[in-house]
Amino acid sequence: MNVLKKLFSYILTQKALALIVVVAIFISNVAELTIPFIIGLTIDNILDSIETGNFDGSLVLSGVLSIIIASLIRNITHFLGRYSGYLQGEEIIRKIRSDLFVKYETSNMRFFDRHRTGDLMSRATTDLEPIGEFLVWGERILLQAFLTYVGIYLILLSLDITLFILIAIVTPSLLILSYWISRILGPLFFELREKYGELTAVITENISGAQIVRAFHAEDREKRKFDQQNQGYMELRAYAFKIRSLFLPSIVLIVNLLVTILIYAGGVAAIQERITTGTLIALFTYFIMLALPTRFLAFSLITYQRVVAAGNRVFSLIDDTSFTEQEMIGYRVPADQTPEIQFDQISFQYSDRPILSNISLRIKSGEKIAILGSTGSGKSTLISLIPRFQEVSNGRVFIRYRENSYDINDLDLSTWRKCVGFVHQEPFLFGRTIAENLTFELEDSTPEELNKVLEITQLAEFVKSLPEGVDTLVGERGVTLSGGQKQRLAIARMLLRKNPIMILDDATSSLDISTEASFLEAFDDMLKTSPMKHTVIFITQRLSTIKNVDRIIILNRGQIIEEGTHDELIEIGEIYPLLWKTQENGQVDIKITLEKIVKEREE
Repeated sequence: MNVLKKLFSYILTQKALALIVVVAIFISNVAELTIPFIIGLTIDNILDSIETGNFDGSLVLSGVLSIIIASLIRNITHFLGRYSGYLQGEEIIRKIRSDLFVKYETSNMRFFDRHRTGDLMSRATTDLEPIGEFLVWGERILLQAFLTYVGIYLILLSLDITLFILIAIVTPSLLILSYWISRILGPLFFELREKYGELTAVITENISGAQIVRAFHAEDREKRKFDQQNQGYMELRAYAFKIRSLFLPSIVLIVNLLVTILIYAGGVAAIQERITTGTLIALFTYFIMLALPTRFLAFSLITYQRVVAAGNRVFSLIDDTSFTEQEMIGYRVPADQTPEIQFDQISFQYSDRPILSNISLRIKSGEKIAILGSTGSGKSTLISLIPRFQEVSNGRVFIRYRENSYDINDLDLSTWRKCVGFVHQEPFLFGRTIAENLTFELEDSTPEELNKVLEITQLAEFVKSLPEGVDTLVGERGVTLSGGQKQRLAIARMLLRKNPIMILDDATSSLDISTEASFLEAFDDMLKTSPMKHTVIFITQRLSTIKNVDRIIILNRGQIIEEGTHDELIEIGEIYPLLWKTQENGQVDIKITLEKIVKEREE
């Protein structure tokens, strides 16, 4: 990827600021290069007047005033260019960071399967730091160095051809050395970025999974893993620093050699009277002026390699469209109607591993169904196709409103997803208040509506007992709540939206039997009194949850092996009656039992 070309496209979004930077730095450099010329001219005028015995103080005054004016112009334009460069760089970084966040928000679930959270965080934070530094001052420094070099070269060419030839001979060594070092540092900085992303991922995983680490008493193992990553990162940084430490003194050595040669050549030119004394002093000043931009140029080349490494990681994500969720602008589904859902011979595979195979299933409008299946049977994958969290590999999913049928890919995704409520087994809560979690993305919920969904989910009394009620902070990921409270709060958040389609993916697994029974009773009452029909899909491990559903679907290895009502399956089913019998004998968690039944049946 051409990182410089990509950065230039962002610079073009700030054309006004970029133009101010270029013009201001150009004027600043011209003024700065004029000062030694004025000094030399003033000295020559003074020496000439002394030789003739006709000293004119106005020559000194005019020279001093000219230097002051040039210095003021230089300082004002330098400040303007520097400040404009800062604003430009910060605005571009804001735009890149925004584009990266939009990428995260618009990518499908496969994107997050492929990238670890810590690495994504690293790309949005630390990877942007060298890019930001380069945009804030690197662009200005490179422009200043270029203009300084061109200006001094032209001055030398106009004053003495010998001096110009000397600088033209020595300067390429700087470019050759810089190019050679950049070839070494480029891949090194990229590897550093990758290792830092891995290091951040380890830290993020251990913070997010702190309870699991402690539950398995794996602190020492994780410390060793972190120490290994940390040591590798440190050693690589030390090697990169060694290369830089060798590079910069080499640049200084060449610069000092260049200045020494030019001073000698300039002295010889003055002795031979090819140039005047004032010109010689001006040349000494120009020679010294070469040192600073040369060092800046060398440092910028190192910084640019860091920018290339970080930019490749950032822009490769922004430009990668393979995981972009295509938000189709199609049929805008009505929010007050419940459609029929039809899976037509759909299949799904993940990384060449088949998950679902040739499933056909029709879910009627307002129907309440339950999906059972052993681990890896494809339950969660099947329902994730409804809100298009995943895309089918083969087959089609149809949505039917009255007489009109639509391919799910032809629906307006934003309006369609608002029709589908979803609660996972491990719900995500924001580190905000209970009310903010409930009303997330909603703007017109009333206190009465909040209280109603809290009552349905058996949370009303608990929330009232809190000192700040619904304004109580739940902590990051709901850390201050129990597993059952988090699940019920996530269910309440869905109920508040009154979605036509409601999906509960093992969403009551952390509830005790009594609380679950109370919730299901209140939930059924809500469905009966609702002004519109709601399609409800349960994925559960408890048969008590599904006793009163309209239909039961049993999956195994990505295929439907039994389907029907509770009574129908008890009468004609092969697996369900055995499953129900174990439930009556006190079995609560059916997942292991179902796996056992299916295995025995296959044998």
